[in-house]
Amino acid sequence: MRIAAILGLVFFLMSCSTLNVSGKMDFKNETYTSPNNEFIVDLPALIHPNAKDTVYPNQLFVDFFIGSGYWTPQGLHTIEWVTLPKEMTTEQFQKVLPDIVNEHSQKRFSSTGQFNVIEQRNLPDSTSHKFLAKGTYQNVASTWICTIKLYKSRIAFISKVLPLENPKPITKLDENTDGYSQWVESFRVL
Repeated sequence: MRIAAILGLVFFLMSCSTLNVSGKMDFKNETYTSPNNEFIVDLPALIHPNAKDTVYPNQLFVDFFIGSGYWTPQGLHTIEWVTLPKEMTTEQFQKVLPDIVNEHSQKRFSSTGQFNVIEQRNLPDSTSHKFLAKGTYQNVASTWICTIKLYKSRIAFISKVLPLENPKPITKLDENTDGYSQWVESFRVL
């Protein structure tokens, strides 16, 4: 329970204040590097991608988009890079994972939508977990797929929201996720 309380404090502090810094988008190599060079990820498969990053005291939030407020054709791609107060073991991570998924799925889009987790599973390396949620984002019926990865004292939330009106809606974790799996696999800690 102590770890759940710590995570609650981290999520609270994230909402308190922001700093103005920017990561680097390298269009030649099609990558984004975080402001403090902590991670790199391939740019998501978007037409003319752009990124907006916001740094909170214990979190970096990166939103990849094709135009302000224009997310429905290709999805909403985000990365949240959360700094924990101390390192977390795999066992601790597995123990608090239900709380992390519940809190993240309830609070992440609380001002712009609502989602309910419909499927989830641990990935083979035991420091990664993936879930699928169904609901609405900006009043559009949507699915939300999110991968949570533990990196000792950091947690990455790599997610994508897609409208249900997509040519092939995602209803199970194993279905085609419109390039999502390749994007998650491109995430590397430096």
